[in-house]
Amino acid sequence: MSNFFYIDDNQINFDDLSALVKDEFQQYFGRKELDPYILSEVCVLDMIYAVINMKDGYFKDKLVLKGGLSVRNHVPLIDHRFSYDADFNANSHNGFTYRHVSMLRKELAKFGSQRGCRTAVQDTRNSVNLHFIEVGYWDALKNDGWRIVERPKIEICKTCRVMEPPSLRPMSTIIDLEIMGLAPPEVAHLSLEEQFACKLYTIGAGGRQRNHFDAYDAMRIARNNKLDYKLAKKLFGSMTAKQQGGTRVTYGNVIVNSTRFMRIKERDLVSKIMCSTSNPSTLIKWWKR
Repeated sequence: MSNFFYIDDNQINFDDLSALVKDEFQQYFGRKELDPYILSEVCVLDMIYAVINMKDGYFKDKLVLKGGLSVRNHVPLIDHRFSYDADFNANSHNGFTYRHVSMLRKELAKFGSQRGCRTAVQDTRNSVNLHFIEVGYWDALKNDGWRIVERPKIEICKTCRVMEPPSLRPMSTIIDLEIMGLAPPEVAHLSLEEQFACKLYTIGAGGRQRNHFDAYDAMRIARNNKLDYKLAKKLFGSMTAKQQGGTRVTYGNVIVNSTRFMRIKERDLVSKIMCSTSNPSTLIKWWKR
């Protein structure tokens, strides 16, 4: 029985995981103590491969990737914070809703069974708004004496909508997939501006203890890309207009919540993009024009 749904276990030397890291990233990630992170990255890639290939590619055009795994395509991998959750929206821009992808856990379990994969999948949350599926690499690999840094999950937002046309792009990764005879998985991603607006909305909505991660993602997007700020502002406005009850998300919410859980050093970092009047791409100027 294998640990992976799509990747061939036999293509991985578990005793020398650093050999999987691309040459250009060896000095940063090719160290023995980072083995759990390298293996976690392999798990995430395997999870993405499975989602886009199972059921004859049924889910590939129906799910749109967002969040940390998508943000990495817009920023340098060397200083990007790595995420091990795959956050998806149903591709409503192309007419799909959660109803079209609600069977994902069942299909993933079926795909694993067909391919001799012992890694279990289970729902950890299935509420009105969110569907979380834990993919059990942690336990499967632990049985063989290997460790990853956290339990990977697939998260589907049932009520989120995709407003701009998503783009189909290969995943950025530190792993040299050619070693395993693979090309990077191609996934539909939120547009750059919608990704940015979504991050700001998430920060402003509050209720998360991880706002510093979202603020960091927003910073990295702004610093490394030429954003269409007018479009991003329009998308943010559309997100806030669809709110039902509760405190309305505003720019002020974004500023307050982005720094609430941070250390002083982190606050200074966020202020460079969010509060500095000397930077032409800061949010403070963007929101006031």
